[in-house]
Amino acid sequence: MNKTISILFILFCANILFSQDVVFNRIYTGQTPGLRNIIIQDDGYIGLGFDANNGLIRILIIKTDFYGDTLWTKTFGDPNYSYYHGTRNSLIENIDGGYSLAGHRTNPENDYRACMLTKFDQDFDTIWTKLYFDNPDFTVFYNHIQTTDGGYALVGSNDEDDSDGDVLLVKTDSEGNMLWYKKYGTSGYDAGFCIIETPDNGFLIGGTCGLGNTDGYLIKTDIEGNQQWTKHYGNPSYHDGSIYTIAITSQNEYILPVGYVTTPISEPFYNRKYRFIKLDSDLNEVWNKEYGIEAEYTSIGTIALAEDGDIWATVKDDNNVALFHLSPGGDSISKNYYSAEGSIGDMSLLSMKQTEDKGFIMAGVAYGPQVMWLIKTDSCGCGGSVVQHVFANNEITFYPNPTGNVLHFDMPERAQDINIEIYDNLGRLLITNELLGWQNTIDVSQLKQGNYFVRIVTDGEYWSGWFVKE
Repeated sequence: MNKTISILFILFCANILFSQDVVFNRIYTGQTPGLRNIIIQDDGYIGLGFDANNGLIRILIIKTDFYGDTLWTKTFGDPNYSYYHGTRNSLIENIDGGYSLAGHRTNPENDYRACMLTKFDQDFDTIWTKLYFDNPDFTVFYNHIQTTDGGYALVGSNDEDDSDGDVLLVKTDSEGNMLWYKKYGTSGYDAGFCIIETPDNGFLIGGTCGLGNTDGYLIKTDIEGNQQWTKHYGNPSYHDGSIYTIAITSQNEYILPVGYVTTPISEPFYNRKYRFIKLDSDLNEVWNKEYGIEAEYTSIGTIALAEDGDIWATVKDDNNVALFHLSPGGDSISKNYYSAEGSIGDMSLLSMKQTEDKGFIMAGVAYGPQVMWLIKTDSCGCGGSVVQHVFANNEITFYPNPTGNVLHFDMPERAQDINIEIYDNLGRLLITNELLGWQNTIDVSQLKQGNYFVRIVTDGEYWSGWFVKE
């Protein structure tokens, strides 16, 4: 019996690749660089990440124009300490047009860590830096927001009273002076990775909970940081991962991306899928859906909500990086795959913003060699090199998957002049074969074990998907 193994897609926006939209796929080099933050300015983009300098870590800031060409770079740090930004999206624009960054500073002599909040002007010159909890405890800021009163709310982790670490919430005034702090947690390792302000001026914190197994952790507090509600998400039997991003909709609903272990491989390795959960304004679950290829390196980078309410997310399907498009109801719409030129190792897109032309600017890091990575797409997610745009449908199926020697295809009746192309993970074309009307198979016995991308072209229409060669 024929069995559809993977979701296959139709390329519906190829005709706009030649429009006036600016698209690019660029890499930027350094010693050991990476980007985890992207900001849109009037004349270009700001990427913020990290790089090494004489054995110390520096915060690296890169300014590009709208074509991705570098205008300037700056580093933040000094010869005595290592400086770290927080996790993804820890750089934010402020009410006054400046910017602020959450992170921490480490003393290499004694490993003391100090939480850090830095204020920049519009040119990313430092206005002030405030340090907190400068002691031998493990205390870090991972993220922050500017609150409606002009101050800041910062989240991270602190092991002052719990050697495993608790979620840390700090509230400051507009100058970064601490007003109060609170800690939350379980008997395991707990950390806060993201935060939003809720309509009641309280806070919703996303992170990780180490009670039993590591799961996504959600904490709701009031305006003074008093805990009102908490819940963790994941497979109770396995280490699922963390919540790194929370988005709030125009209806005051919440979108949570979180991992979910499907099957164990061997401790501590697991096959995963990624999940999106929508909560209503009272934090009740509206829907909870799983997506992606079931594999060890399947995960979510970040999410953004479009003006029309659609959900866009950067994801990894078994180390294949993509931009995933969902409807407000959680239905899959499209998926675009990307690759960083010259890199053959792990790749991640960790920060994303929607641009004025309804496209997306995405920032991340790629390895082998390690480089900063910046992608600009059009409104469909098309753009740059080694990109495939795919639209969810079941018009074509291929099987078995995984396969040994032969792939079988079931094609729609209208398909004529069918050409099959198979690429490796580096985007290199390995097989091209024209299928005649009576054919529905292609020989893949000469391929090595691994993951491959198949692209089917017929009468100006395109389908694409992934398969595993055993």
